[in-house]
Amino acid sequence: MDDLRYLLRVLHRVGRLIRRRLRRTWHARQALKFLLLVVVGVLFWAAVRRYISSELVDAAFWVAVAFLGVWVGVRVGRVAKQEYLFRRRLRFRDSERFFLFAYEATLEAHSETLHQLTLQALHEAETYLQTPLPNRLGAVYIVTESLENIRWGRPAWYSGWAQHETESITVVYCEDTDALYRTLLHEWAHIITACWNEDVPALFREGIAEAAKYHGSPTTVHSYALYFLHYFPSCPLLLLLDGTRFYDQERQHAHYAWAGSFTLYLIEQFGLARFREFYAQLRRGEEDCAFQQVFGMSLGQAEMLWREYLHTQLPESARTETLQEVLEHRLRWAIMDGEGVAIVQALSEQMVQMRPDLWLGYYGRAYCAFWAGDLQSARQAFEQANAAPAQSDDDLRGRAWFECGLLCDLLQLRERALECYQTALQYPDCEDARAAYHAHANRYLATPYDYAERYRFLKELQGTK
Repeated sequence: MDDLRYLLRVLHRVGRLIRRRLRRTWHARQALKFLLLVVVGVLFWAAVRRYISSELVDAAFWVAVAFLGVWVGVRVGRVAKQEYLFRRRLRFRDSERFFLFAYEATLEAHSETLHQLTLQALHEAETYLQTPLPNRLGAVYIVTESLENIRWGRPAWYSGWAQHETESITVVYCEDTDALYRTLLHEWAHIITACWNEDVPALFREGIAEAAKYHGSPTTVHSYALYFLHYFPSCPLLLLLDGTRFYDQERQHAHYAWAGSFTLYLIEQFGLARFREFYAQLRRGEEDCAFQQVFGMSLGQAEMLWREYLHTQLPESARTETLQEVLEHRLRWAIMDGEGVAIVQALSEQMVQMRPDLWLGYYGRAYCAFWAGDLQSARQAFEQANAAPAQSDDDLRGRAWFECGLLCDLLQLRERALECYQTALQYPDCEDARAAYHAHANRYLATPYDYAERYRFLKELQGTK
């Protein structure tokens, strides 16, 4: 009986989806365009039949039908092949709560753990959102990224998907149990909030899912949002009501963080019941009116209060840590992208003041002094970076050791230069050919770096750009 109820719910939701799509298409005047194309096609066909022999018309018609059949066959065959390759690597287990629980064969040893984790996340999402789901839900797929790529024929951009029409979710497996659990919370939130309203703008649809994902640690998502606000301070939330703009690949991490933080802020200030009332009233094109009616202020006013909250009312430790992270990443990118000595110098001084224990600020100083020709100051800054208590083990740290070796060779400190080159080779090489240094470090271990070599090296570096 539960299975029958589930199938009836799916049919009902699919019917509503088709009706909504048709209504949206009609309002977008796409249906009128389609009718116009049909009329033009009929008139063209009548003209062809009138002025061209019927034998030639029939031949052209069947050739077109054949080409269309081949095209459809290829497309259907490709989809069927991808689905077959996807299904053959799945394994299934019985579940009282789900119509289907599937996982990749390589995850067989974790099947019970994954099932319990999925049930736990579902229960927590229902409890937080105060909305119980029916006893029988759709399918759950837990697969690896490689299998999901096979299914879609392209890289999978997301860690999970929810199909609220069938009450089903797909999650990409990761070894980090906490991250996997948060992804499950996010996807179940989509299924639950579809019971409130199935057709809402991306900002609030993803916002409530992110809120469920981080409701146990709200400072985390608020810190993420503040981090991205430092980079994109002038992007208003109003623009993120549009799904195309929201899911833009270049900024989607920022958009998800902002949506989750803003939604959590509304829930913290007004309560979940008020937010649910607003969510249920949402209609496309009438978002600000619904917001004003429920919360007593415009969306723009609420956004300004939210921004003020992030900048002034978050715990000071979270704000300081976020600012340090922003500054560190900004300085790294400025150095790697060669943004100019003035920018790197300003960021380096800020970094030294904020994090005197971190090597990066001193390296920024050395970088600027080296390119300004002040070799003694550069050497002093390099040695400060090398002696700093807080180090890192990435490619930029290795590049700093390599450049310290170059400087020591120019200052005819050969023994120190050899130590720097050898240390640099212990770090990973840069993937960017313009910044790769392992091959050069091996060369300068055998032959000292001098001014003639410096000219040749810089000329070679310009050639890679």
